[in-house]
Amino acid sequence: MPIVLDRPPPARVSAAIARLAAAGHKHPIPLFRALLAEEIALALLDPVDRLPLSFLDPLRFRKPLVIVLGGDFGADGRADCGPEGWPQSRRLLRWARWAPIHGTGGQVWHYGEAVEAARICHRVLLAECGTATLPAWEAMRAQVAPSLPGVTLRCRPGDFHPRFATARHEART
Repeated sequence: MPIVLDRPPPARVSAAIARLAAAGHKHPIPLFRALLAEEIALALLDPVDRLPLSFLDPLRFRKPLVIVLGGDFGADGRADCGPEGWPQSRRLLRWARWAPIHGTGGQVWHYGEAVEAARICHRVLLAECGTATLPAWEAMRAQVAPSLPGVTLRCRPGDFHPRFATARHEART
């Protein structure tokens, strides 16, 4: 089920920021701070999720929206499914006005840029993926929305992402 946040209780968002910081996962904090300041709405999706179409209608949903496709590995620890594993990937790429493909470890500034883009473009799709499926995401973006602006963030040559997905999967079995 997608997590869609638009004006959540401030105490809940502050607690989420504190938990992220305490766990060492500081990279998404800019998204939650912008959410807390009511500058954006935020949708966090796993591969099986579908976002209600009302959120994609700019006449009905006017607030800047950042959609994060958390696909570098699923919530269940499975490998990256690539763009074909998302039921709405094509629709979301056509909807977006800026769509970075994030195929590397998260940095605070990466997510800060998504907030800045939302302030300007209002419709941001952040596709998180692993090194293995990054080319498929680039190909789909080029095919479905060839004029859609967006950067591709990738690992240095010879490196890969995610580094700990295999270890995480092995720990579950």
